[in-house]
Amino acid sequence: MKKQFFIGVLILLMLIVTACGGAKETSQELSKGINDNSSGEKYVFKVSHPYPPTSLQQKTLERYNDEIEKRSDGKLSLEIYPSGQLMPPGQEIQALINGQIDMALPISSVIGSIDPIWYLFELPYLFEFSKEDPSLYFRHKRAFMDSEKGGGVIKAKTEEHGLKVMSMSQDYYSEIFTTGKDNMITDLESAKGLKIRSTGGTMLNDTISALGASATVVDATEVVTAVQQGVIDGLASSAYYALGNYPIKTWTSVPINSYTLTVMMSLKKFDSLPKDLQDIMVEAGKDLDKYLDGVSLKNLQDLYDKGAKEKGIEIYFPTEEEHNEFKEVLLPLHDKWSKTVKGGQELLDEVENTRP
Repeated sequence: MKKQFFIGVLILLMLIVTACGGAKETSQELSKGINDNSSGEKYVFKVSHPYPPTSLQQKTLERYNDEIEKRSDGKLSLEIYPSGQLMPPGQEIQALINGQIDMALPISSVIGSIDPIWYLFELPYLFEFSKEDPSLYFRHKRAFMDSEKGGGVIKAKTEEHGLKVMSMSQDYYSEIFTTGKDNMITDLESAKGLKIRSTGGTMLNDTISALGASATVVDATEVVTAVQQGVIDGLASSAYYALGNYPIKTWTSVPINSYTLTVMMSLKKFDSLPKDLQDIMVEAGKDLDKYLDGVSLKNLQDLYDKGAKEKGIEIYFPTEEEHNEFKEVLLPLHDKWSKTVKGGQELLDEVENTRP
């Protein structure tokens, strides 16, 4: 009887060991499936953006697509829909959160609608700049965006909203452009009473108002008509975009804001990817940032050297005294913003810490 009992126990133990071994093997297989894409499954992401098919933004996505396709041996790719074909402009962020699209190209001022931490980039005189060395601005802003206490904090905060930042690229800072040489802005006095187009957003409107001008919100599709009809006297924009799209005559080099273009993805979609493919998308995003910094700097230098001259646009670089005059009325906006955002002062401190 005892012998039969021990035989029964032995058989039971063997079954348990076998089951545990099978469970361990299954667990390892599941873990392998999560951490790599050995199955060869392909992932195609729907991307919506409002810019034309010939725009720099479209080319940015095409380059990113080329890189992730190459690095993943064709397992990753983008299906790009420009000109708002897939989603109306301004609705991309909510569409990402709702899972209607996988990726988008929202600008910092738009992302600020879901988290005001992004309005940091609307502040005037934020990053270092130099007429003699335009690369100084790009180096400072990149150092901030790559730092854990700067861009790292902003990215982490954005993930709380279900959004993954893959890239934070940059153009030069937005400056002021006017419709005629008789209303060129050279100091605070010359800015008084002018109607300057704004894209909206509290900080930009406050910046324009602090200069003594009147902030006039005009949709991007209506700016040319607004200029032609005298609805506005000027606008705040990056030089590359302004010279390429608007009939302006003067260019005043004052750092009005530092809008940041992002490549953004649904966090849920990103988390669903195997770890090796996640790494490819992140690393490709970092390389895209470096590439676009170089493109933006070259574009700016080309505009300085010949673009403005070919279009008959007069460039004005304020003197140090004039910059100090602008700063006196604009820098208080930094303190105003920091008081409305948790951790805002710490981000401004990191801007100072990363200053070249």
